[in-house]
Amino acid sequence: MNAATSFLSRTTRTLALALVLLPGPALAASPEDALSDGDRACLDCHGSAEKAASKARDGRLAPVINVSVYARSLHADAGCDGCHDTIELPAHPGKLPAVKPVAAKAPAVGETCRSCHGKVVKAYERSFHAQRLLAGRKKAPDCNDCHTPHAVMSASVQEGPDNICLDCHDDPAETHEVWLPNAARHLQAVACVACHSPGSLPRVDLRLTAGSDLSANFEELAKAADANHDGLDAHEFRTLLQTFERQGTPAAVRGRIELRSGVAAHAMPDKTTALRDCFGCHDPDAPPYKSVTVSTLDAQGTPVRYDAQREILTSAVTVEALKGFYVLGGTRLAQLDYLLAAGLILGISVPGLHFLARRVLRRLAGKKE
Repeated sequence: MNAATSFLSRTTRTLALALVLLPGPALAASPEDALSDGDRACLDCHGSAEKAASKARDGRLAPVINVSVYARSLHADAGCDGCHDTIELPAHPGKLPAVKPVAAKAPAVGETCRSCHGKVVKAYERSFHAQRLLAGRKKAPDCNDCHTPHAVMSASVQEGPDNICLDCHDDPAETHEVWLPNAARHLQAVACVACHSPGSLPRVDLRLTAGSDLSANFEELAKAADANHDGLDAHEFRTLLQTFERQGTPAAVRGRIELRSGVAAHAMPDKTTALRDCFGCHDPDAPPYKSVTVSTLDAQGTPVRYDAQREILTSAVTVEALKGFYVLGGTRLAQLDYLLAAGLILGISVPGLHFLARRVLRRLAGKKE
């Protein structure tokens, strides 16, 4: 690449970043304002504890929905009647059905969810959780136990701080320490489903976080930094981080191994099949490193992802940004190996040269005598 072409490339990238950083349109109204009239009619009772108490029947209270949380959830677009399609006004609530035990609801697990999430429900039905529920076991989760319907966000199972598995499995570090060294650290960097769904495709996700929302122009900035449109390489990734810093929103990076497909995460088999092969991660050719993404979360908690190249994980250019994600044997930096080899050679050669120089000097001194 000659000087003129290089200058043009740098200028084009700078202009692209500048255009992305231009002020955008005014912020939209709050999510509550976007609720439909039908939803507002439902929430007129179910959105207030006082109204819900006034509608009590047979000693049973109407469920209360947090309006603000629901309006920001992924289910808000579907509306109340998207799931509760058997309810008719003004006859509702009418005669309330009796409460059924857990075992009695087993045949209908996921039927409401199936209308929109058919693939997910089908995968769940193959899982160990579903089999326990269908067998009448009380301690087994269905869709509602893992995904609170009126507050559901995206990929909740794979998120570290919001790991829904911990609602039932409250001692994972202690359980895994029986065979897994430094179990607590592993649980921070590896999603449960990454090991408990053998055969599924894993990936490394580099999550960018800051004190404020990064998602507003994340994709535009990533595309502007990705000069060749082939995924962010190490230098382009550093350019992206520097752009956020110039914006006043310096981003921290948290690396995590998770599954590429949320559908596969629902088909979790019995724990006896879980991956216990250390080389599944601690090897440079391990499956997780074949797919790398850079992501952030939008206002609804949904990951916004951009593809990246594997070299990000093993480049000296990004070593400072990824200091919190180092996998022994998996993300080893070749440059450091070369420096270590050079240091060892130098360390051995200096004493050797010193010894050789002393012998030569002694011989020279003996000849003079």
